[in-house]
Amino acid sequence: MKLDIFEGGVSSQPHVLIVDDMEINVEILTDIIKELGYIPLPAGNAEKALSIVRQVLPQLILLDVSMPDVDGYEFCALLKRNPVTRDIPVIFISAMNSMEDKLKGLELGATDFITKPFEATEVTMRVKNQMENYRMKQELETFNHRLHKMLTEQARKSEDEKQEILSSLAQLIAEKCGESPRHLENISYNSRILTQSLQLLPAYETKITEDFIYIMEAASKLHDIGRLWDDPAAPADPLLHTEAGAAVLKSLLHSEQPGEFMETALAIIRFHHTDWQEAQDKIPLAARIVRITDDFDRFITASESQDPLAESIQKIKAGSATAYDPRLTEIFLKIHRQLHI
Repeated sequence: MKLDIFEGGVSSQPHVLIVDDMEINVEILTDIIKELGYIPLPAGNAEKALSIVRQVLPQLILLDVSMPDVDGYEFCALLKRNPVTRDIPVIFISAMNSMEDKLKGLELGATDFITKPFEATEVTMRVKNQMENYRMKQELETFNHRLHKMLTEQARKSEDEKQEILSSLAQLIAEKCGESPRHLENISYNSRILTQSLQLLPAYETKITEDFIYIMEAASKLHDIGRLWDDPAAPADPLLHTEAGAAVLKSLLHSEQPGEFMETALAIIRFHHTDWQEAQDKIPLAARIVRITDDFDRFITASESQDPLAESIQKIKAGSATAYDPRLTEIFLKIHRQLHI
């Protein structure tokens, strides 16, 4: 016997499933449940009870232990194994009242135990208690869900604001350093296209999510944010501005845990000048992507050839397996005509 996928809906009015093979017990319990203002769902055996549960999820189950075919213990275990029904409180009602019987029921996940012959007052009290506990638990779960949603939205808003500020700062730095006005936009667009195209590789098809593609498009703009501290009189030293840029982002975080955007941006800033042959797969994927798109745009801008695209493509190809990840280079060479120059 198994509990199939739940097919019904959850009613706003509480339902109580009553499972007992003794008809008189079912009738008495049904009357008690009606008096309490709940809707009784009577069942004479576990098979009938399963059929009911598939259609209507009860808020409480009153369950006899001694039943033919499938006893109450087995039925309770079945319910607790299923994520849809495992949180429904179960009260065992049984003439078996030894401590061992009660402990077995509690170990299986039951919340209470009523001994037969039962008193209507005791059943009423215990049902009320369990229904109130269940109601409070559901309200708490609803509150926690809303709180989590609110905090997630606030965190996302805060993250978006940080991205906008950092993107504006990166643009100012690029202008100060004499970069092409389109440099950052080209890096952003081309990083997104190359990242999307990596889904063609089996090694990356499960790693390249829509979130990662979106983050790459935004975070790639920050790759040279550390150049604000470059000394114009000193020879260019990529290591200095990568460390300076990483320090800037870390200072913005203070005691916060970095989100995925900030972690990706940090990886790009610190490692986008690292040659493939130095560390290979230890270089974060985001940094390997920007290494190619950044160099490609710089080659195009600096080229004095009559065909700057062909010359730049040849330089990227020549750097495969030394400066650039050869797998990424292979994909780049296939999609380069889709890129902005």
